[in-house]
Amino acid sequence: MTDDELNLLAEKVLDRLIEGTQNSRWHQMSSPMTVGELLKGQLPFKESEEEMLIAELARLTTLLNLYENNEEFMKAAIIKRKLEIIQNKLDKL
Repeated sequence: MTDDELNLLAEKVLDRLIEGTQNSRWHQMSSPMTVGELLKGQLPFKESEEEMLIAELARLTTLLNLYENNEEFMKAAIIKRKLEIIQNKLDKL
C-alpha cells in the first residue's frame, strides 16, 4: 500500500468516525451521565479517599496563595494548618 492510499484510507476512516459522533443520539447512548448530573457534581465513579484528599489539598493551596497575596495572614495561617492535617492524612494512606 502506498502512502497516498494509506492517507486516503485514514481520511475515510476519520470521516466515518466524525459522521458517527455528530449524531446527538450517539452522545446520549455513549455517555453514562447527563450534563445536568455532571454540573451537580455527580461522578460516574466513586472517588477514592486519596483522590478526595488531593483535591482538597489543591483547593486549600489555591486559597493559601490567594490569602498570602492579599496579605490576609490570619486566614493564611488557618489554611496552612488545614493543609498540614490533609498532608498527614495522605502520608498515612
